[in-house]
Amino acid sequence: MLYLCLAVCAMFLTFSVGRYLSARTRLVEKTIDETIARKLSMSPIQIELARLKEENGVMRNLLIDMVENETSISQTTQMSTADKARAENSRRLRRREIFGEAIFTLQHTQNTQSTVYSKIRG
Repeated sequence: MLYLCLAVCAMFLTFSVGRYLSARTRLVEKTIDETIARKLSMSPIQIELARLKEENGVMRNLLIDMVENETSISQTTQMSTADKARAENSRRLRRREIFGEAIFTLQHTQNTQSTVYSKIRG
């Protein structure tokens, strides 16, 4: 019976030490990951990547707007000529707005890129 109690105690002690060491290892790994993330967040390359992701999202939304605008008038619906002219005019105006937004975004992107490259290189 004494050997059985010692075996159970040894198993419990082994299990407890293993859990303690694994929890400690996870804590150290979490600290290392946080430190790496903090260092990378201050990196100029990471800042540039975040800016590019934002601009990519803006341009993607503009492209989606263009596609929706071009498909807004269905060719199969029966409309009067006045309604068709009004719909065509509103579609043309929306197309001009979207192209204006795209041009503004591209000009803003070019200005930002020229200042960022001069900051990084020199």
